[in-house]
Amino acid sequence: MNPLPTPQKKPDFAPQQESMEKDVMDVVKRKGKPKQSPEVEKAKEQLRQYIKEYQINPQTLIQVGELCNQGLRDPVAYQMAVDMAVKNGLMTQEEIGQGTNYKLLGYGITLGKMTEELVAEGL
Repeated sequence: MNPLPTPQKKPDFAPQQESMEKDVMDVVKRKGKPKQSPEVEKAKEQLRQYIKEYQINPQTLIQVGELCNQGLRDPVAYQMAVDMAVKNGLMTQEEIGQGTNYKLLGYGITLGKMTEELVAEGL
């Protein structure tokens, strides 16, 4: 005689589903963008405070970033980015130095992108 199988308890998927729902909501909040590292989040918060403290127009930072990006290929755009940064008190000509400062271009591009994200988040 074959014994009947004992009914097994079904697994509880509720905790997994709650976790998955939370993950989905996090992705929706970030609009599909990957989660940023704590270092990036800290840098963005510092930038947010800097913008507010010194009453800097975020659009100026975004424009400088765009000009820096163009400045990688075009010396005229690089000079425009430098002039805009100096004019708006973001840096001095002495801090920038002579010739193309590629490290500065990288910082400018990053600054512009981070500012775009802050504006999208409501600064």
